[in-house]
Amino acid sequence: MPVGRLTTKSKFHIDPKWWEQQGRDFRSEVYDALCAECKSLYSLEEPQTVDHVDAVTGQVTQMDVLLDCASTVCAETPEFIDPRMPLTRSIFRAFIAAGNVPQSAEEIYARIQKGSPQVILKELLSASMEDEGITAL
Repeated sequence: MPVGRLTTKSKFHIDPKWWEQQGRDFRSEVYDALCAECKSLYSLEEPQTVDHVDAVTGQVTQMDVLLDCASTVCAETPEFIDPRMPLTRSIFRAFIAAGNVPQSAEEIYARIQKGSPQVILKELLSASMEDEGITAL
C-alpha cells in the first residue's frame, strides 16, 4: 500500500499482477461473476482480448473478453451487485463492472449505493480487500 494519506477520492483497482504472484486466477474470478448469457458465449479456457470502447470517453483499450462482457453486459443486470451481497463482494464487483478502471471510494459508492464513501475507503484499506489484490494507485 502506498505511503501517504488516502482519501475518498484516492483511486484503487484490482491488481492482476498480484493475483498472478499469489498463484490465483483473476480470469476465473471474473468468469464466476458472469451472467448466464456471457458464460454461454465465452470459455474460461480460451483467453481472448477485444477492443473495449469506453462509453463516456470513446477511448479504445484492449481488454480480456470476460472482463469486457462483465462490464458491458452483466453489470447492467440488477443482480450483478445485489444489495444483499457483503460489502466487500459489492466493492469487488464494482471494479469488475467498471472494467477494472481505477475508482475512488466515492465512485464505488455511487455505483453500489451501500455504506458511505468513508466506510468504503475503510474497507478498501482492510486486510480482506488486500487479500483480493485491491491496491491504491
